[in-house]
Amino acid sequence: MLVILYYPDGHCGPVSNYLAGLAKERPKAFARLALDLEVLGAEGLRSQQITVRPLGDKLWELKRLYDGIQYRLFLGIWKEAVWLVHGIEKKSPKTPKNDLALARKRLREVMAR
Repeated sequence: MLVILYYPDGHCGPVSNYLAGLAKERPKAFARLALDLEVLGAEGLRSQQITVRPLGDKLWELKRLYDGIQYRLFLGIWKEAVWLVHGIEKKSPKTPKNDLALARKRLREVMAR
C-alpha cells in the first residue's frame, strides 16, 4: 500500500488546492479523481482500474476523462509514497510543455530530499 502525499510538504500544496477547488466546482469529477487516488494507493501503478502512463524521468500521469473534460494529475513514486506534484484540466491534444516542466521540477525537488 502506498501513501498519497502532496508537493511540497506532504499535506498541502498546489495539487491539494486544485482538488479542493474541483470539489467545490465539480464535485462529481472530484469524486472520480478521489476514487482513482484511493485505487492508486491500494493497488499501485499496475492497477487495471485506473489509467496511469509514464512520462519519463520517474514522472507519471493519472488520466481521468469525466463529462468531456480531461483531468490530469502528475505524480512520482518516491520512498513508498505517491507524490502528487501537479494537476491540470487538459484542453488540447498535447500536454502543455510548461506544465510538464513544472511537474518535473517539483518531482526533482521531492526526490532531492
